[in-house]
Amino acid sequence: MALTAPMKIFIALIVIGLILAGFWFMDYQQKYNEIQQLDQNLKQSEEKLASSKQKLQDLPRLTEEMQQLERELQSLIASKFTNEDPELFVANYIADIERLVLAQQQATGDSTFSIDSIQPGQMQTTSTPESGDQGGAGQPAGNTPPPAQPEGGAGEAPEALQGFPTRVFSMTMTGRYGTLVEFLYQLGALKLDRLVTINKITLQPGKDKDKGDTLNIQIPITAYLRQGG
Repeated sequence: MALTAPMKIFIALIVIGLILAGFWFMDYQQKYNEIQQLDQNLKQSEEKLASSKQKLQDLPRLTEEMQQLERELQSLIASKFTNEDPELFVANYIADIERLVLAQQQATGDSTFSIDSIQPGQMQTTSTPESGDQGGAGQPAGNTPPPAQPEGGAGEAPEALQGFPTRVFSMTMTGRYGTLVEFLYQLGALKLDRLVTINKITLQPGKDKDKGDTLNIQIPITAYLRQGG
C-alpha cells in the first residue's frame, strides 16, 4: 500500500519526536540537571561571598566594641573591687563563698546545698603575652618548661585580666541541680565581690538516697585577687 503524503509527514513527525525524546532522556536532561546544580552552587557561593564581605566591613566595628568591653571590664575592676591583702586571699574567699552558699540555701529552700570541702591552690599569676625572656614569648628562658597549671586553672586569661594574681579553689559540694545553676548565676553576677572563672564541673548522683535528687559536685573555681584602682 502506497503511503500518502500526509501519512509520510505524520510518520516523519513521530520519528523526529522519538529522536528528540531520546536525546532529552539520554543526554540533555542530565546536562540540564548539572546546569541547575551549578547555578545553585554559584548562588550559594555568591551569598557566602556577600556575607564574608559584610563581616569584613564589620570587623573594625567589632574590634572597637571588644576593646570598649575590655576597657569597661578594667573600669569595673578598678571601681568595684578594693585592694586585697594577698595574705588574706584564702580566708576572704572561704568566708565569701560560705556566705553565698548560705544565701542560696535560704533563697532556694534547698537545705542540702552545702560545701563539703575546699582545697586552695597556690598563688599564681595569669599569663601575659610579654611574659618570658629569650626562650620565647610566654615561656621561661632556656629549656625549662613552664609550670603546669592545676586542673581547672585560669591558664591564659583574657587580655583585660592578664597579670592578675589568682588561686584555684578545688571545691566539693552537695546540692540539687537547680540550686547549682542559680549558684553559678550568682557567681557570674559578681556576688562574691571578686572575679571568678570556672573551666570544669563534675556532677555525680548523691550517695545518700535519703536526700532525694541531690548531686555530688566537684567544681574548681579560679578566683582573682581583688585589685582596686
